[in-house]
Amino acid sequence: MAGSKVVLVTGASSGIGRATAEHLSARGHRVVGTSRRESPGDAAWTWAVLDVTDEASVAACVAGVLASHGRIDAVVNNAGLVMSGAVEDTSLAEAQLSFETNVFGAMRLARAVLPGMRAQGSGTIVNMGSLAGRVGMPFQGIYSASKFALEGLTEALAQEVAAFGVTVALVAPGDTATPVVDNRVRTAGSRDPASPYAAACARVVAMYE
Repeated sequence: MAGSKVVLVTGASSGIGRATAEHLSARGHRVVGTSRRESPGDAAWTWAVLDVTDEASVAACVAGVLASHGRIDAVVNNAGLVMSGAVEDTSLAEAQLSFETNVFGAMRLARAVLPGMRAQGSGTIVNMGSLAGRVGMPFQGIYSASKFALEGLTEALAQEVAAFGVTVALVAPGDTATPVVDNRVRTAGSRDPASPYAAACARVVAMYE
């Protein structure tokens, strides 16, 4: 249909990602929703497997969309990981996992689609931030840090690509009832009853949930 765009939405199996894919599809856009697992089989849009932490997976997904549709007009970087635990109780490996998904995952996908967007002189990249990227949240310090980083990356990228006709924006939702709570990763240290933060962490995370 006239005005129909090809839109790639990551983390589209549930929550904000699925709602976004449903909304855009209902408006007549050609949506490719992605997740790390196979399609749930009940969506009105095209599915693709994508692990944003894997460079080869990102390249293969983008190449597949371009082969099928000839272009990518917009990307919604929604795939994310919520990690809970005191900063002291968080290992560097756990923190790196959070950044791999929330920051570098969005960066990987942006780098993969930008050559095509620059060539066509248009495109939109929307990164899913969070109000936790504006204010540091206790016992979600690494999550906040990753979303702070994503916001800075988004602001810089927006200025760099504007001259090529590409728009980059960040959405920062507050608390939203989605399955991301069920998929929350708790650091190993935060699950240790001997941690001096154990009781406070459990209480605050329960309040968040």
